[in-house]
Amino acid sequence: MPFAGGDSLREAYRKAEKNGFAFMANNIAEPTILLALLKTYADATSDLVVQISPGAAKYMGSGDKRVGLRTLCGIVHELAEAFPINVFINLDHFTHDEMDLIEMVIDERLVSSIMIDASKESFDENVRISRDVVQLASGSGILIEAELGKIKGVEDEIQSDEAFYTDPAEAVEFIRDTGADLLAISIGTQHGVSKGRNIELRTDIAGAIRDRFAEEGMFVPLVLHGSSGLLADQVHDVIRFGIRKLNKDTHYQYGYGRAACRFYLEHQHEILPPAGVEDDVINLFSGSEWSPSKKAFDPRAVGKAVQEGVSRIACALLEQAGSGGQALNG
Repeated sequence: MPFAGGDSLREAYRKAEKNGFAFMANNIAEPTILLALLKTYADATSDLVVQISPGAAKYMGSGDKRVGLRTLCGIVHELAEAFPINVFINLDHFTHDEMDLIEMVIDERLVSSIMIDASKESFDENVRISRDVVQLASGSGILIEAELGKIKGVEDEIQSDEAFYTDPAEAVEFIRDTGADLLAISIGTQHGVSKGRNIELRTDIAGAIRDRFAEEGMFVPLVLHGSSGLLADQVHDVIRFGIRKLNKDTHYQYGYGRAACRFYLEHQHEILPPAGVEDDVINLFSGSEWSPSKKAFDPRAVGKAVQEGVSRIACALLEQAGSGGQALNG
């Protein structure tokens, strides 16, 4: 299907709210994980939310975030045509320092939604910055996600040494003042590698924010960042209390690294020369009886192994979120 914009994404979130499921929003920095996600989500008949962080854009653009953003978005747009599900792009943790990039993706309609992260600022400054982005996106059909509260840990250039829970009353005021479409809240999760059994989740805060929005007649899907370490039961709990989008990055990074490591350990003797053989990479060992195996060192070989590993993770997370079989066109 053609790449889907913000209007379809809003409809998908409404369906999630009605049917009590959530979307895993999956970060990508290059095509390998994306290919695995597309096939896995299509097989599960689930719409797919992929996310691009500033760090991913910088990596894919060889240091130029503008080039990287256009490249990653272009890959997603092209590949989406080949799959029978809606594919959405969210910009993840962009700040006021990247306002030029935010303006670019709005002008060129490259994404479905944008997460503006001004959570480290004061409440008033967070409101001002988030409202500016909402106004920039006005009329574009692109949804804006903002964040209120601070999540412990590091995400790209964003770092917080301690967590600050989101206040339900402030959440209503924040949405009124900014007009944001989605709200990322802090209820105890952490960015990076974390253990769910050590996390005290304040699902009561999520429930209170959801209820306050309902009382005010607001439809504002709630987002949970730093969710990679959560246990399945914890995921089910936060969804029950109103979370409709959970960000996943570390999970896939580990899955990628684990699959690649295992593949190369299994095939190291087909790639690395044995003892006593000159390490003649430039001439591909033409002066030796030993030769490396192209089937082992071809990047597509490890890429296939990585995709299989990522797919297994994506299947498990899809089941936790409950989005399988819930595609808008399913």
